[in-house]
Amino acid sequence: MHDGYLFTLGICGSADEDDPAPEVLSALLGQLPPVKRAAFLGPLPPGQPDALLADIVADMRDAELIVIVTPATAPQLPARLNDLLRAAYAADLAGRYAALVAVGPHAAAVLNELRAAVATCGFMIAGAVALAADTPLPHAAIQAAYQTARATLAPHALP
Repeated sequence: MHDGYLFTLGICGSADEDDPAPEVLSALLGQLPPVKRAAFLGPLPPGQPDALLADIVADMRDAELIVIVTPATAPQLPARLNDLLRAAYAADLAGRYAALVAVGPHAAAVLNELRAAVATCGFMIAGAVALAADTPLPHAAIQAAYQTARATLAPHALP
């Protein structure tokens, strides 16, 4: 197990420079102890296979905590994030903890959709936050999710 550390995987539903979600994920992960990794999902050209999804699902298999930050500029999940969650469901990754953040004008609607998709995967939701563009980052909520995952899944993990 990751040299005695809790492994946190951050997943961002967007890699667009003008989207606040990548910055939010980076800032939140920066508040957590190692070991952590992040995946930023950008758009794919039509017809191109998504080889990154299999790699992310493999990382999800090792993670105790998964932090998902998604843009909410539209009232639905980004397509690649939706595809990733379907792949996670198919891989039977139940039992991991998840902290969810939706950022943007449709944050409440997207967060509800994300909650449903993550629950279908069998992840335990340790925190969920809908953020407007000018809302302070939910550092305390993410740290609490980390502590919950650590206490339950890896109580002897190094700090």
